[in-house]
Amino acid sequence: MSLKDRLNTANISSKEVEKKEKNQTPKYYESSEIANIETLGVIDNLLIDDEINSIHVNGARNITMEKNGKKTKSTVVFRDNVQLENLIRKNAQNIGFEIDEEKPYISFNYKDGINVKATLPPLSSSANIFVKCYKEKFASLQVFAENQTVSKEISLILEALSNAKNNIIISGENNTLKTTTLNAIAKTLSSNNQGVLIDYSNELKINSKNFSNFNFSNIKNEEKGILNSIANSNFDMVLINDPNKKTIAYLQEKISEGLNGVIITICAKNPKEAMNKITLAILKQNPNLDYKTAEKFAYQAFDLMIFCKREENGKRKISSISQINTDENEICKIEDIFFLNHILEHESTGVIPDFFETSKINNLPININIFDKTYKHTYYKNFKDDFMEQFSKKTANQDILRKFKKELPTQEIPAEEAIKKVQEKFEELRKNAKAEEKIEEIDLFEENLPEGLIGQNQTQNEQ
Repeated sequence: MSLKDRLNTANISSKEVEKKEKNQTPKYYESSEIANIETLGVIDNLLIDDEINSIHVNGARNITMEKNGKKTKSTVVFRDNVQLENLIRKNAQNIGFEIDEEKPYISFNYKDGINVKATLPPLSSSANIFVKCYKEKFASLQVFAENQTVSKEISLILEALSNAKNNIIISGENNTLKTTTLNAIAKTLSSNNQGVLIDYSNELKINSKNFSNFNFSNIKNEEKGILNSIANSNFDMVLINDPNKKTIAYLQEKISEGLNGVIITICAKNPKEAMNKITLAILKQNPNLDYKTAEKFAYQAFDLMIFCKREENGKRKISSISQINTDENEICKIEDIFFLNHILEHESTGVIPDFFETSKINNLPININIFDKTYKHTYYKNFKDDFMEQFSKKTANQDILRKFKKELPTQEIPAEEAIKKVQEKFEELRKNAKAEEKIEEIDLFEENLPEGLIGQNQTQNEQ
């Protein structure tokens, strides 16, 4: 080879190396660690409210927040887009990343339970910040029951499932309750047992001595080796948040070999779509299979499906719990055990699930009559709900009722104090309405108050 040819070859190689290095430069920053961020600007004023679930900044003066399932536009805004973009760039620098047009995306944890994603043009039309709040105190089965996300009975069922080493899918659309449900089930793990959490979407971190935490959002080649180690370590629970197709197919193989206690989340519009996603994941990794065989493998791998849904009123509920299996003719079936009816109360279908016998072995307080079609599920009721249920039967004046409902205290207070506050507030509203000649005279007697409060009050007086 001539000198000229060797020089040309060297130049080509140099350009290829340069191009390869350029391609290896990360296009975004993503970390599961808590970042060294001092402030999110005006967003900090909104994060003071613990009931806020998420915040979306779509340009400087368009900030939307979600609170208890309802979206509202914030009156708090940035001065202009320059201030918003400067905040994003400064925070990127604080975590050692230079965000620009070529690398326009960052993701980090601001504080425990608060995840931040930010983008700049041209990835988005304007500077955007997405804040997701994963509040620790909301993620427990007890809180699920108190908030009427599930009935008291289903709360017990979920506890039974987490200790019976079933293979479970938690499914639903985005922002319905999947990750929170996964976290709540994880908290029921006995102190004597060990679990592992694998997070692909960088949304969840369980701070428990029982759990080993892995963030898989950036892991590529090492993934299968780590999964093998986990599968061979005999963990009591393996929780995987938003797994990719390779991991789903891998789990099916390991479950067929005897792995139990696997719980995964899958984004889907309905339970059937969730199972279809698992089937397609198995097919992709095993192209020699036909669809029906892959579907059978999917249905045999998992025992139960918990489906989460956001209702029209904005409330996030567990919409159904279903058993997944194949019958004697190898027909794949999803059978509802519990479902949410049209008045947003849970009902039993009459199906007695396979896990019931296991729950008895674990000595959990679950009676077989819970699965009966005629069984009436029970819920916690707060003071406000109790009072309004009885009070609305006593008065026909809806204007007063609406005002009264808004201003009625929601916190737990002693019965005597509650009765006094209720009487004072109603009397004030009644007088105002009468002064405006909107209603006739209406009196509030003690009989209008909840029976439970009256009984409690009398007992206090007797003592």
